[in-house]
Amino acid sequence: MPELKREVRPVEVSYVCDACGKGMMAPCGDMDPKTGNIDHRCMICNHQQVFQWRPYPRIEHIGLEETL
Repeated sequence: MPELKREVRPVEVSYVCDACGKGMMAPCGDMDPKTGNIDHRCMICNHQQVFQWRPYPRIEHIGLEETL
């Protein structure tokens, strides 16, 4: 199959804390290679939460014609 190229732009994906609703979640440990779990902690209230395979914040790329 031939290559296909298109312009994209980077966007930041963050997760707002479920507990306080104000702070952003940030990783506070390494990913467990067996489960994919990544421990995160709120930067304001210190609430802890586990996410699988997706750290926050992260950068994703979307096409120029795509909307958020």
